[in-house]
Amino acid sequence: MEKGIFVTGIDTGVGKTVIAGAIAAAIKAHGLDVGVMKPVATGAREIDGKLVSEDVVYLKKIIDSTDDDDLVNPIRLKPASAPTIAASKTGVLIDMENVWKAYKELADKHDFVVVEGIGGLMAPVDNTILVADMALKMDLALVIVSKYYLGAINHTLLTLEYARSRNLRIKGIIFNMLRNGEDFVAEIGRLSSSPVLGTIPFDENVCVEKCLYGDIVELFRKEINISKIMRKET
Repeated sequence: MEKGIFVTGIDTGVGKTVIAGAIAAAIKAHGLDVGVMKPVATGAREIDGKLVSEDVVYLKKIIDSTDDDDLVNPIRLKPASAPTIAASKTGVLIDMENVWKAYKELADKHDFVVVEGIGGLMAPVDNTILVADMALKMDLALVIVSKYYLGAINHTLLTLEYARSRNLRIKGIIFNMLRNGEDFVAEIGRLSSSPVLGTIPFDENVCVEKCLYGDIVELFRKEINISKIMRKET
């Protein structure tokens, strides 16, 4: 079995947090002790003098995680921009050692850890590290979240191509929030050698900002081959 999975997206706003949460909840339903992690979050809100990421609140609540916020999300930044830009605007030094230590602690504590990246694979985390480097350092395979919009075929294929160029293992693609777009899914399947893990239809009752899950976990368990995500490829 894999020790965890790294959830990345073809762009911002494709629903990485929703899919990462659904993966964690589905694996927990298999009887495993699951942890969640979002190493770096921007766009955090200040609540009672503390920066809080809505993504992290969602991820923790969907599996009833009691892990400390500083462990799940060691780097929180207020500006809603790329981490390097957000850090520069606020004068914060991004210390990746905190990320590696937090991930090791979570991996030692839990049977399986679902890690959600920020932005896409080439988003800069600090002056030397991209999101792809985090996945490599953690030695985690990717679940790539895609969504139907104009340009998404290009973005999906570019993400896959870059992941392969960095020797990242790819579990497959999940298409999220589909209202239509079956032709789009088929085209990605035709042009890509990576497996399509499944599709999740749009659900207006799913909202990260309001911490609403709707039927996402039930849909996920019905539509997605969770065993393939968990299974260690040989």
